[in-house]
Amino acid sequence: MQVFTTEQIKETLSELGIPFESSRLELHSLRFKSLRKIEERGIYYVEGASTGHIRNSLILCSSEEGFDASNCVVKVSHPQIAFYKLMRFYFGNKVNKGVHPSAIIDPAALISPGVEIGPYCVIGKAEIRTGAVLASHIVVGDNCVIGEHTVIESHSTIGASGVAWVWDSASGERIVQPQIGGVIVGNNCFLGSDISIVRGSVNEDTLIGDGTVVAHGTKLGHGCTIGANNHFANNVSLAGNVTTGERCFFGSAAVVRPMITLAADTTVGAGAVVVESVRDSHLVLMGVPAKSSQPTKTRLSGVPKKIDKKDD
Repeated sequence: MQVFTTEQIKETLSELGIPFESSRLELHSLRFKSLRKIEERGIYYVEGASTGHIRNSLILCSSEEGFDASNCVVKVSHPQIAFYKLMRFYFGNKVNKGVHPSAIIDPAALISPGVEIGPYCVIGKAEIRTGAVLASHIVVGDNCVIGEHTVIESHSTIGASGVAWVWDSASGERIVQPQIGGVIVGNNCFLGSDISIVRGSVNEDTLIGDGTVVAHGTKLGHGCTIGANNHFANNVSLAGNVTTGERCFFGSAAVVRPMITLAADTTVGAGAVVVESVRDSHLVLMGVPAKSSQPTKTRLSGVPKKIDKKDD
């Protein structure tokens, strides 16, 4: 793994436009590390109370007090944001590999400049917009749009066929309705591995709002309308025609039945089964069936931290 010096980190903070104050202690051979596995020669971020277990490391923090003197303490306004931006700067995907020769792309597909399409992807009559990155073994069906700078990880299907059918009592035959709509994934989204997004049923699209994060194994049904900056943890299941407001959060293995509407800033707990619409924002849904309540904490476990603009 790449190693760093305190001087390199400070230079990069300056390049990123992140104001900081720092002790003069210089350390070498530093690596980015997690507070869940503390080792010496690490680069850490600490929010709130200091931890006395860190030694000989660089620490991004909002208060300089309480740390061992062997550490280089770097004071910033938002340590977690600074840490994430540093990691993105050093380890983010910077090399565009273009379109892999094993990818199968329909001649009618619209592929914008700066798109990366990995090995064994299959692209139908779709549109892939500037800066999108598709890893390996991804299927993007007809009538689908992948927004700018959206990233999709391996073994995901965008534009899957849903299952809508009725019995013909006269013949005893199952009549399956072909689904001919599309999927529109917004800009700057992240879709993890093994995700399925079902295409719209007839003349509607399944819509994924800008900035939405969908973790691994999640399934989104036909005709869903997902607001901007939603976050889906792993293995969430939304049935067809669910509508969500902006900034909703879904815990692991949450389930939402068809035709449900959720207001902005709704939090659905892990394993909850939502069977009724929620019109009021900022509520927490928990249980089977899910019941709504006001949040009892300012920071809910697992929900990404929101930084107020006025704090910047």
